[in-house]
Amino acid sequence: MSTQQPGGQPPAQQPYPYPSGQYGPPANWQPKPPASGLRIATGVVALVLFVFGIFTAGMFLFSRHSGASSPLNGWMNFFLIVGSIGCLVTGIVIMAKQRKRGGATPWLVASFAALAVIACLGFLGGRDSGLPGAFTIILPVALAVTVLAVLVIVRGNARKA
Repeated sequence: MSTQQPGGQPPAQQPYPYPSGQYGPPANWQPKPPASGLRIATGVVALVLFVFGIFTAGMFLFSRHSGASSPLNGWMNFFLIVGSIGCLVTGIVIMAKQRKRGGATPWLVASFAALAVIACLGFLGGRDSGLPGAFTIILPVALAVTVLAVLVIVRGNARKA
């Protein structure tokens, strides 16, 4: 079977490569960059920090413990609650915007995780927190979120340069 039309002429080329009724991408369209595994890992570990932090803060608030009710313990528990809830929100946002480069979200994740680190160090430095071992479990997770968020920031700045 011949690909030529009757009369020996080659088939006519379509001026537009898409069938009628379908439109191609706009002229300034570019494919999305691949998802950043580091951003996804930061978001997942931030959600783990939220679970551990809120659970521990709730135990500290609502259980009868032998710990003294001191201003230090109150402030550290407040820092832990704010850091944990902040990690929940920013962890979800950083996973939702996993293809984005830069932005303020990695800075916010790092800040909230650093607040949880400060809370854990304050509890460990205090004499009587009432929950032995709970803050030594949260501290490595909070440090991991902080380090991952800083790596996302550094990697994002390296790609801009």
